[in-house]
Amino acid sequence: MATSRTGGRPHGAAGRAPRTGRGGASRKRRSRAALPARTPQAPLLRLPRATLTARAAILAVALASVALAVALPFKVWVAQRSHINALQAQTRAQEQRVAALRRQQQLWKDPTYVEQQARLRLHYALPGETTYVVLGKPHAHHKRIADVTAGPQLTGPWYSRLWQTVEVAGKGTHPTS
Repeated sequence: MATSRTGGRPHGAAGRAPRTGRGGASRKRRSRAALPARTPQAPLLRLPRATLTARAAILAVALASVALAVALPFKVWVAQRSHINALQAQTRAQEQRVAALRRQQQLWKDPTYVEQQARLRLHYALPGETTYVVLGKPHAHHKRIADVTAGPQLTGPWYSRLWQTVEVAGKGTHPTS
């Protein structure tokens, strides 16, 4: 009689020895070389595990460390590129200013330009020329025309200046009114 491994009680139905397996020889008669024939079972569907494996954790840590190692130098590189672009723009602006100053320097080398500027800015006159200086207040008519042509001084942000021009246009001031 065959006993179970755990309790010494016979296994099988009602204490009888179990029947022999499929098709024949009992375990004692089978050779160890030949494995018992198994019927193919339907493959079990395994659901993917939601837990993080050690390999995946190591890969995540490696990717995070690479991202951190690349992020800071990339940020520094972008900042340096923007600084270089700003400096290049500043250099171009300074070169344009230098070119304008050189053109102005060439103008000041011309004696006729110097004479013209002396007459305009300093009210110089050549010997023999008669100059007139008008003293007093300008006439009211001339002042009113100058005020209308000059227009109001626009101040503030763009939307404020835009509204000021609308208000001036709405007043309908005319030089003859």
